[in-house]
Amino acid sequence: MNQLAIIIPYYKIDFFEETIQSVVAQTDKRFILYIGNDASPNDPKPILDKYLKPNEYEYFDYKENLGGQNLALQWERILDHVQEEWFQILGDDDVISKDFVAEFYSNLNEINKYHCNVIKFSQGWIDEKGTQIREFTNYPKLMKPFENWEKKFINGDQSSLSEHIFRTSSYLKHGFRHFPLAWSSDDFAVLEISDGKDIYFIKNAEVKVRISKENISGKTDNEEEKKKALHLANEYLINKYYREIPKDYLSSKIQEQIKYAFQHQSSDLKINLIKLYWYLKDYKKLLNLPKTYFYLYTK
Repeated sequence: MNQLAIIIPYYKIDFFEETIQSVVAQTDKRFILYIGNDASPNDPKPILDKYLKPNEYEYFDYKENLGGQNLALQWERILDHVQEEWFQILGDDDVISKDFVAEFYSNLNEINKYHCNVIKFSQGWIDEKGTQIREFTNYPKLMKPFENWEKKFINGDQSSLSEHIFRTSSYLKHGFRHFPLAWSSDDFAVLEISDGKDIYFIKNAEVKVRISKENISGKTDNEEEKKKALHLANEYLINKYYREIPKDYLSSKIQEQIKYAFQHQSSDLKINLIKLYWYLKDYKKLLNLPKTYFYLYTK
């Protein structure tokens, strides 16, 4: 029985063939492949017909481009069709090792034993030529959701959407956050879909994540949108999870929120500074709040 859906939200054709090759090469075929064409100018069917029979995948040829509005909308549209218990969202330029599906099934009993909702695989970066530019990640078998979060945002570890498998029922409970460009949406998906349960790490299969000028991570002409997305993501993090993150990190993110609001001439600061500084026991900043609000509101 197939318990896994591999979802490819397709738009870019540049490396798509390599992605499909990696899926076709799986030693364990117990998965359903879903491909959603997000109104791409490049028809993927010739590549699909080269490697797959029509009954070997589900194909959706969408006429409206949602990824251009927000990638999370593109992901959700395909997920509406998914019936399997678990799913992976694989980037249309990323690559999975041939034992990716096999390792999922070989660990599934233990994953269910621990009631995990998110599975994380070893991940490395490759460039446009397929050359590895960052080493594969390696973590403990079980990680707390905020332990995993700290590894990226405090330790600077690499992370992406493609290296994760999610339990569908927990996704339906939590959904995706729609930050601009879906920048940080994947990080909050890992944090929230885990639903407080340990994240299960599999080191014996890998995902190669491609960094190129064609994808959001590699582009440099969208820096303002990325900054806005991070601002909104940190705003959400502070408001919902301020008690879960290290206090020094929280303090730095509060200052970034104030700085961003000032620089962008926005007095609409959507964090409660009184509550936050009281929690941090930062009484000096509490006393200086009138001055802070004066500068924000009288620019």
